[in-house]
Amino acid sequence: MSLLGDLYQPPDDAAHPAVILIHGGSFRAGSKADYGRTWGPYLAARGYVVFAIDYRLSTPQRLTWPQALLDAKAAVQYVRGHAAVLGVNPDRIAIGGDSAGATLAPLVALTPGWPAFARAYPGDAYAMTSTTVQAVIAIYGAYDLPAWQRYTLGTTNKGSLEQFLGGAPDQVPGRYFEASALSYVRAAATRLGPLATPNAGVRVPWFVSWGLKDDVVPPEAQSVALVQSLREAGATVTAVSVPNTGHLFFRVAPLTGKKGRPMCQDTTLAKYACSGASPNDYIQPSFLAFLGRALGR
Repeated sequence: MSLLGDLYQPPDDAAHPAVILIHGGSFRAGSKADYGRTWGPYLAARGYVVFAIDYRLSTPQRLTWPQALLDAKAAVQYVRGHAAVLGVNPDRIAIGGDSAGATLAPLVALTPGWPAFARAYPGDAYAMTSTTVQAVIAIYGAYDLPAWQRYTLGTTNKGSLEQFLGGAPDQVPGRYFEASALSYVRAAATRLGPLATPNAGVRVPWFVSWGLKDDVVPPEAQSVALVQSLREAGATVTAVSVPNTGHLFFRVAPLTGKKGRPMCQDTTLAKYACSGASPNDYIQPSFLAFLGRALGR
């Protein structure tokens, strides 16, 4: 199966840092094209190569774990393997995403070279290329999948994880554990002392953001818990909670340059109308500062 990515490049020929972005959509919908109206061209104009990817989506007949993660890892290998052609510095690559994409992106960072998720495409010229990244961007993702599955039972996302993973938590508990970023981060907590499991993924800087009114992925059980666990594991975390904001904003809210607290009325995928600053305007200063520290320009 062929998978594609949308590439956004700065106008010059220098070797730039790269940001790989993974879209959301409950693991069964969504498109890389959404970033074309937000962070793709915006970051490219500021010196970053952006590669927004598609990955295999689940259907009632096809679960896509761990294939979706393997696709994200293959994107890192592609960018690193084609660094000279793409104008990328191969030692300065970030992985990020929103919603379902933010569930997958941390797993790329937290499982570099792990045999269970390695060499999935032996015929690929870059199958042996490192999937290590230098920074992680996680925007309103689900990081404790058993907890989110319980929450979804009364929502429109009911069944999305069962379709993605091939069953409920009591049927395939191992898959829920290995697909939850918090499983790896909590195992690396410094308070565990010699029992802690070292993880290279917690040694890179993280940017975590969420809307305070998110009723799709409740922040306290997911983003807030991730930030706390990362810090307990010794990670450097930039955490930005966005007031007056729900889900979806990262790939659809406009970037206008306005300042202040977001005040948005229509927040659907097709339209994101704000009377003043948008949620992306709100996180923009912290996000650009984070990228500058983590990757340089």
